[in-house]
Amino acid sequence: MPVKKYDRGNIITAQIAMESNYKNQIWYRLSDHKIISTNLKTEWDLAFETSQDGYHVILNGANAVKVYKTNFTHLNQLTDTAGIAINGQADMPSGNLDSTAFGNWQINNPVYIINRGYNETGQLLGFYKMRMISQTTTNYTFEFGDIFGSQIFQGTVNKNAEHNFVAFSFTTKTEVIIEPKKTEYDICFTQYTYLFHEPLQYYQVTGVLNNKFNTRIAKINDKPFSDIKTNDTLGIFFSNNRDVIGYDWKTFNLNNNLFTVDVTRSYIINDSKGFYYKLHFIDFYNESGVKGFPKFEFIKL
Repeated sequence: MPVKKYDRGNIITAQIAMESNYKNQIWYRLSDHKIISTNLKTEWDLAFETSQDGYHVILNGANAVKVYKTNFTHLNQLTDTAGIAINGQADMPSGNLDSTAFGNWQINNPVYIINRGYNETGQLLGFYKMRMISQTTTNYTFEFGDIFGSQIFQGTVNKNAEHNFVAFSFTTKTEVIIEPKKTEYDICFTQYTYLFHEPLQYYQVTGVLNNKFNTRIAKINDKPFSDIKTNDTLGIFFSNNRDVIGYDWKTFNLNNNLFTVDVTRSYIINDSKGFYYKLHFIDFYNESGVKGFPKFEFIKL
């Protein structure tokens, strides 16, 4: 039986207001070209996997959060950062849970130092110490405190299977829902931490991360955006790595201090409902010439 044709609609042009200091994380859905939610990148520090057997802890790469695993087993053994490599380790931007900085904390359950990174103005957010207590099918418990302070707090994060992760803020000392429900968004505009080589160093980049829940993306570098058709979804590699779109659809020119967008780089996005979209970026500035306003076009295939 033939499949009923559906209206692919017209090309949608959208612009996202991350702002010039990239303070906003913005979660977007293609099917109705809608911003699902917006939050300040400083509203959370860590996030916790929500599956019943899940135990992974991820870092807020938008703040350049890093973690350092110590040899201590009690928080009161740690009162400063002396002699410790405080830069620590970040998660890999692919979103692979086998590549988290926390790793499998259940093996020896050490004390971790959390370098909370810095906010949009470059202000350092400080250092915390933390040790996991338990994870069950329904929640996580852990203890934490300012590394230079004596007071210890207990935190709890409840697993919610409607989300990929549930977050926690050291500032408010509470669980916080940041990422929308995993069936409700496709991509997130955000800063994140990338590991560069030659030289080997972590660096803050600004770009797009995708929803790993049933969202797959393929890069198209050999065909103009206007020529990409439904047949191009066949025989190409789709990945659910979070950084397939990433940051390098734009480049920075040191001579004129400006970003240039590569309009020839396109992406095909397969969303959780099974639809395909083609997308490319056309600008990184708003009408006033302010950076941090990525502009893109997309249409359903």
